[in-house]
Amino acid sequence: MKKNLNYNLFFLILSSILFTLFSSCKKVNEQQMDSDYFELTANDSDIGKIISIPEKCKITNKKILVLFGYNFNSPETVKNLTDLLEKNFGLESDGGLIYPLTYPNDFKHNSNNYVNDLYSILQSNDRELSAVVILGAPEKTHLALARNQDKWNDLVPYPVAALFPQDEGLGLESTCDFVLDKGQTEHAAFSDNAGEEIEAETIQEAPQILLSTVSYLSKIQNSLPRDSTIQQHAKQMFKDFKISYYVDTETGLPSVNHFVLK
Repeated sequence: MKKNLNYNLFFLILSSILFTLFSSCKKVNEQQMDSDYFELTANDSDIGKIISIPEKCKITNKKILVLFGYNFNSPETVKNLTDLLEKNFGLESDGGLIYPLTYPNDFKHNSNNYVNDLYSILQSNDRELSAVVILGAPEKTHLALARNQDKWNDLVPYPVAALFPQDEGLGLESTCDFVLDKGQTEHAAFSDNAGEEIEAETIQEAPQILLSTVSYLSKIQNSLPRDSTIQQHAKQMFKDFKISYYVDTETGLPSVNHFVLK
């Protein structure tokens, strides 16, 4: 009888200890999970409508490289967009997410060296990248991206996006996870200043497009799939816009990962 009593007492104490340990571990894990996330809230800006819904972005040491290229490399535009990214995601220089670069200011001015410069940056050990977003990709950008693909044996571990590029379309389609262009409207196509109208409209829409892209890619752990499912990602990324597949003018075939903003 006394032996059974001792056994029951021992079992009761052991159960209490295990319950206490389990509760403590659960509480620590919950606190740790909450601390791994922080709120990203869009702020008002005078350069266009931006995302207003707070989103959660996982804290990481990886950075998102944002390159400002043609149509987006004027001092005023770079400052406005960089300020916008800083308010919403933080800059690398202050421990934030964004690593901004401007072409050609942050590259050699000899265009023949541009490819090597971008490739070197992508392969640098100075930082680990979680995504690359190129706004207004200059000519030959796809060559640098192709070299980067070769280095990774076609398995680049992060998504690469080209927004409103000036570079070759087919080259970017093969080296980027997705490409987004601004399509001509019927009015602009027959206007004497069609190019200027499209450029002005593109720059006006760029802030929200850029924020939507960076916000979405900040949650992606790997590169995006190169198949029809990319359309679902594009729809979620640009849910506030109307987009369609880019159709090749010569073949009439739609691209899998090249989209046009209507």
